Formats: sequence, C-alpha cells, structure tokens
Amino acid sequence: MNVLKKVTLKSLKNNRTRTTVTIIGIILSAALICAVTTFISSMQNYMLSYMVYNNGDWHGAAYETDIETCEEITSSDKLANSAYGQLLGYAKTESPDNQKPYIYVIGGEQESFFDTMPVHLIEGSYPKNPNEIIIPEHILSEKNPNLKTGNSITLSLGDRIQNGISVGQNVPYSQNPEEDSDNKTLEYIDVKETRTYTIVGIYEYPEFEKTDSPGYTALTVADSKFDNGDRFDVYFKMNKPSEIFDFIKTIDPETKCITNDDVLAFSGVFKYDTFFAAVRNLAIIVIGLIMLGSISLIYNAFSISVSERTKQFGLLSSIGATKKQLRNMVFFEALSVSLIGIPLGIGTGIAGIAITLKLIGNKFSAIFDFDMPIQICVSWESIVIAIVISLITVLISAWIPSIRATRVSAVEAIRQNMDIKIKNKTVKTSKLTYKLFGLPGVLANKHYKRNKKKYRSTVISLFLSIVLFISAASFTSYLAYPIESGFMTEKYDLSFSFYQNDDDTKIDYDEMLKLLKSDKDVTGGAYIYSNYYQLQIPKEYLTDEFIEYNKQNSYEENANDNTENIVASVDFVNDEEFETLLEKYKLEKDDYFNTSKPLALAIDKHNVFDYSKEKFMSIDALKGDTSKLTLNIPKKYDGYNFIEQTTDENGNESALYVNQKDENDTLNAPLIETTLETGKTITDFPFYIATSAPVYLNIIYPYSMLDYIIPRNVQENSSNNLYLTSDNHNASRDNLEKILKQNGIDNFHCYDYAQNVEINRNLISIIKVFAYGFIVLISLIATANVFNTISTNISLRRREFAMLKSVGMTKKGFNKMMNFECLLYGSKALILGLPVSAFITYLIYRSISEGFAAVYRLPWNAIGIAVLSVFIVVFATMMYSMNKIKKDNPIDALKNENL
Repeated sequence: MNVLKKVTLKSLKNNRTRTTVTIIGIILSAALICAVTTFISSMQNYMLSYMVYNNGDWHGAAYETDIETCEEITSSDKLANSAYGQLLGYAKTESPDNQKPYIYVIGGEQESFFDTMPVHLIEGSYPKNPNEIIIPEHILSEKNPNLKTGNSITLSLGDRIQNGISVGQNVPYSQNPEEDSDNKTLEYIDVKETRTYTIVGIYEYPEFEKTDSPGYTALTVADSKFDNGDRFDVYFKMNKPSEIFDFIKTIDPETKCITNDDVLAFSGVFKYDTFFAAVRNLAIIVIGLIMLGSISLIYNAFSISVSERTKQFGLLSSIGATKKQLRNMVFFEALSVSLIGIPLGIGTGIAGIAITLKLIGNKFSAIFDFDMPIQICVSWESIVIAIVISLITVLISAWIPSIRATRVSAVEAIRQNMDIKIKNKTVKTSKLTYKLFGLPGVLANKHYKRNKKKYRSTVISLFLSIVLFISAASFTSYLAYPIESGFMTEKYDLSFSFYQNDDDTKIDYDEMLKLLKSDKDVTGGAYIYSNYYQLQIPKEYLTDEFIEYNKQNSYEENANDNTENIVASVDFVNDEEFETLLEKYKLEKDDYFNTSKPLALAIDKHNVFDYSKEKFMSIDALKGDTSKLTLNIPKKYDGYNFIEQTTDENGNESALYVNQKDENDTLNAPLIETTLETGKTITDFPFYIATSAPVYLNIIYPYSMLDYIIPRNVQENSSNNLYLTSDNHNASRDNLEKILKQNGIDNFHCYDYAQNVEINRNLISIIKVFAYGFIVLISLIATANVFNTISTNISLRRREFAMLKSVGMTKKGFNKMMNFECLLYGSKALILGLPVSAFITYLIYRSISEGFAAVYRLPWNAIGIAVLSVFIVVFATMMYSMNKIKKDNPIDALKNENL
C-alpha cells in the first residue's frame, strides 16, 4: 500500500491546478462552517453576558415568600447559587412624585445579592451593613437635594395598604385622595419602624423596578435575624438550566414565580419549543447549503481526478491491485488534501469572524447600549463541529467517485471506452438547432447526447450554483423579516404625551398640535385619544380563523355561543386627520360625523401570539366592512379599580369602589353598553395607530365624536398622545422640546421612536453583513465549481477539437459550437435549478413560520442575478478554457493519449 500512496501523492503533485482548486474548495467549506459555528458561539456568549448584566445572573425567582419557603428554596441541591432580598417596606419621600411617592427598601443578602442582581454603581460603594444604603439615580432631582452620597436619611418603613389590602411593587400608585367610611385614605403606609441609613452609593436605574412601580428601590444589607412576618424575594440559578421549569413546580403554588427568560434563552433553554425549532431548522438549512456547495465542488474535483486516472487504475488493477486498495487510494487522496485544507479553513474562518466582529462591534454596542465589546469566542465544541462536518463533506465527495473507480474492469479502464456509449440508432437533433447554429450546433448537440456523463457534471455544477445562490439570498431575506416586522413596525417618528398641571388647566390639543407642527422638519401630525375596551361581536361578523384562534387562546369561557369577546382599542383622532382617511377611502363624511349614530373605521389584521401554536401570526378578525359591536365600558375606572359613581340629594358625587367577586369568581363591575357600527374595514395602519398594541382591532372615530361614544366620567384616565412624522427626527425633537419649554409647557414626555428604529436597523445591518458574507463565500464555491468542471472538460476534449480542426472546422464554427454549448449548459441548469430553489425557499419559509407568521415570497432580485450570472460565468469560463488550447497543434494533440 505504500507504493499506492506514493502514486497518489505523485498524481496530486503532477495535477497541481486540480489539487489547488480542491484544497481551495475544502478551505472555503471549512472556513464557512467554522465561521458559522464560531459566530453562533460568540454571539451566544455576548448576548448571555448582556442579559446577565441587564437582568441579573439568575434563572428563576420567587416573590414575597415567607422565611420557610425562602430557606427551602435556597437549600436545594439543584441550585448553583441563590440570593434573597428582605422586603423591609415602603417610606414616603420628602417630595413625592405623582407616580412614585415612595422609597422601597430591600435588604440584600450580603455580597451574593449584589453579585446576582443587576446593581451597577455610578458612584460610591455597595452597602456593607444594615445601616448603609444605596439609592437609584432616577430619584435624584432638585426636589430632593439632600439625597447625596455621605448624607443620612431617616425612613419610616411599613406596609403599603391599598383599599385595605397590602400590596407591592407590581401594583401602581392609586392617585385618589378620597377617604372610606372609616375616614382612612384609600392608599397609605402602615408604618412598622423607623430606620436611619447613611447613603454610601448611587446606582443605575434597576431593571427589576418597573416604570409604573410606586417606589424608588433603595438597597441595603439584610438583617442578621428575621421574624416570622418577614417577606423575601428569592433569586436562584440552576445547576442545569433546563430543570428550571420543573423546579418551579415544586415551590408552593401560592408563591408567585417567574423565570429569567432572556438569560435562559441564551443558555440554550427556551420557554416555547417552536422558537428553538425555528432556530434549529434554519441552522440545519444553512449547514446543509454549505455542505451541498462544498460536496458539489470537491466531488467534481475527485470525479475529474478519477476520470483522469481511470487508465492508471486499470493498469494497477491488471497487476494485482484490489478494489479495496483502489478505493483506499481515493480516500487517501481525500485525507491528504483535507490535512492541508481543513486546518487552513478553520484558521481562515476564525480570522474572518474575528475581523468582522471587530469592524461591526460598534453596531452591537449601539443596539444593546452595552459598553462591553463583542469578542470572538472560539469554543472547542465549535471547532470540533467544523472539523467533523468538513471531514464528512470531503469523505462523501470522495466516496461517490471511489465507487466508480472500483466498478470499472481493467480492460475498460485501459481502453477508456466507458464514458461514451455508441448506440446503433442514429442520434437525432432538432431542425431548429441546425437553422440557428448550423453544423457546429448539430455536432455540439450530438456530442452532448453521446457523452452525457461529462456534460451532466457541468449542468449539475451550474444547477447547484443556482440553488445555493438563490437559497442563500432567500435565507437572508427571511432571517431579517422577523426583525423588520417585529421592531420596525410603527410609522411615526416622534410621540408627545402630556399630563395635567396641578392647576387643572385643560390641555388644548388643537393648539398643542399646531405648535408642534410649526417645526420646519415636521411633515405630519395627529393627536389621538385611546383606550382599551372589551367588545362583544356576533360571530356572523367574525372570520372562522379568528373564532378558532379566540377559542384556543382565551382565558375565559364565552357565556354566549353567538358572540365573541375581543379586546380592541377605541381611538379618537383629530377631525382633520380623520377626514384625510375618509378621502383616501372615498367615504361619506356625514356618515362618520353623525352625532346620533356615527360610523367607525375598523383596522384589522394585527400581529398576535398564538399560544396554542406557540408562534406569532397575522390574523383577520372581521369578515367584511360592516359590523355591529357592543362596547362594554365600566361606569368609572381609575386604571385598577371599578368605581360605582353615586350622587346625593345635593348633587355631590361620591365614589364607591366595587372590587368584590360573585360566586363565579367574576368581578362585579357596573357597565355601560354601547352599540358601535363600522362602515369600513382597512388593513393599512395610519402613522398614529400603533401596530404593536396588544389588541385584535382598532376602532377609529373623529375626535369630535368622543363625548357621544365615551361618557365624560370615564375619559379621565385614558391616554392622550400626539404623533409626528419628521424628515429630521433628531432636530425636530430638540427644537420642539425647546419650543414647549419656551411656551411654559414642561408637563410632557417625548419619545423618539425613529431613533429606536435606527438602533434596530443596526441589528438588520449585522444580519445582512453575515448573510451577504455567507452568500459571497457560497458564490465563490459555486463559481470555483463551475470553473473547475468546464475548464477540465474542455481540456479533456483537446483530441476532439484537434480532429475537428483537421477536417476543416473554422474558428467561426468553433465559436458557434461553443456558444450553443454555453446556452445548453445555462438553460438546462436554470430549468432544473429554479424550481428546486423555489422549493428550498419554501422550506426556509416553513422554518421561519415555526416561530413567526411570514408570507411565502420568491427572491426575484436574486433569481434575476442568478439567471444573468449563470450565462456570464459559463461564457467567461468557456472563453478562458478555449483561449488556453487555441494554439494547440492538431497533430500533437491527436498523438496525446493522456486525458
């Protein structure tokens, strides 16, 4: 066998061009596979670090537990570590905010709590004992000048009572100064103790404090001894993250538990399997495409090698070489080139990803607002996966032609008469071929039919090139689609929200809108009053798809078989903007401004999450334009409590809170039933309607119809926002904030949505950088494949061309013949490649559909590029190959027996 190995190595040295192309193919294959696995590893490591920084290093949490439950959780051997926070209580701030009037003090388990939770100091140090405290940065203001590092603060701590019940941070502050029958305010602090702390640090806004939480979260060290009445929040991290959901089931069912889904997801644990299935299926498709392209290139190289060495195999077989030894020669050749190609490919892939991450690292920082730069993470798992997949690719590529090498008899191999099969019947060609290309075209066509194996390899190479390119482009498109649909849906650029001044001066939204539209860059604006309500809709107006969806996803059983309950946003937009909508859809103004019975516009086709199918989907609720809906409005609602409004004999109003439940566990809420009627259903969202709102319908009226639909006494707590579009959102934002303050208006909040979109566009850019890099490498593999196949086939036909020259074929005739062959290659490859590409695009679509409702669409731009590129590559390769042999002497070529 040592002799056969030497023959193989000598053959590789003598055919340097083919060997080089083969090694390049292996390098590209290994580099691409390694780049994919290394990027996934690097991205997972970066995102896990970010999520831990942002959300904390824990997998699950149990809120407001007693001391026994806390000890039971923290003592479990299934936990890698845990930390608890002692809930010390609420205290009123010196200058209460309208939404956050309290300081909420938590005593963290020393060291472990501050290591586990996302507590990031801005200045000072962490507390070291129960007498020291750190406060969040958002509590600092001109109203609280004494809250500084080094100062002391005395807090009267106790339980927060709302309507007679102790509540926590998850229940927002109730701004109702009324007193109940016992002359107690509806929300107050039941003071238990007074403590004095030294402020030793200030930390960043904590992610574990919600924006509507009533207390600023201040942190100290937990007491050394606990009472039975003490409550705790417990955070824990599992030894095996996948066990988190089963572990939570073992905790007292009355304890509220949550999971840190973001940290779990990047630890490889997904709450919904469909998301993992979508990621897994896409990864399989990507690796499959890489392997397909690599196998096609490397296989052709080995196939050509075997074809060139058939005579050599015949001679070796005639002197005693066995089939196993011949097969081992091919595998030895594969391992020899792999020994060079795979290490170079692994190094190239790692270097490529390292450079790419270095160049686009700032985009990651902009997206996540995270100072830590993304760094390459070369895990041994990713390297082993890349090596194994690359080696399998090469061995598969060598195995197929090795079968041929062992099946050919010695005599056939020496004669080399197994490729062209001459049959007794005449090979027929089309008359059209003769008319268009003359005798050269007929000769080319007959040669193709007689020598199908060699031509087939060229067509297959082109076919795979088409499939790989279109599939890669389709993959890129579908990969970006969920991001674009999920993060870049709203059409406005800026939104302004206003709250009432202390003097109860009513905001004039027409004047406010006029003021905001005075900015030179603002191109449009609208103000809108919105609130969410429950609608009852007869099933005759609803689609079967929505009825089934509502049945599978509703938490409450519908008592009425003829109607469905549906959550909708009822929106009232300024009259001018509403009239623009009517003009767009050519609707009658009088029907929608009728004070006795105004029609409404309905916006349908919202993106929703289907819990039964565990994926996002776009769904139509209404069948047609006209629908009758029943709107249920609580007579009085402060955002958290239903209120029965009463009036005494002197006309004074009073509020009675209605929170009791009946025997069916249903909240007794006094309701006003109003019948609404839609005159038109549209699916195109105006810029002032949020597409991401958690509703199934938007019902739109002109603002002047507000009092005729929603009673005044339930309008107080609804949101009022102004939405603007601008050619320069940054300039408009700064200018409008200045204009409002100059006009004495400071009770506003501005949200720059366009800036948020720009951040998300960075994510799209990152995806496209990697996707287009993937396409480029796949295209290089495909181009090398086509070049290798066509140039080798032309080289092997030197004797044929010499014979044609010797019988008088002119240069013009040669050009005609080769042009016809190019058209033959390209057209046959496209006829096969385009349908297969469409099928693979469909598979990618189905994979995306596992986690997100997508629409099947063909990548027409990629198809156009593929069609054009096929003929460019074929003609260019043909010209290059013919140019190499055009100076051949016919006599020397005819004498040459080496293929």
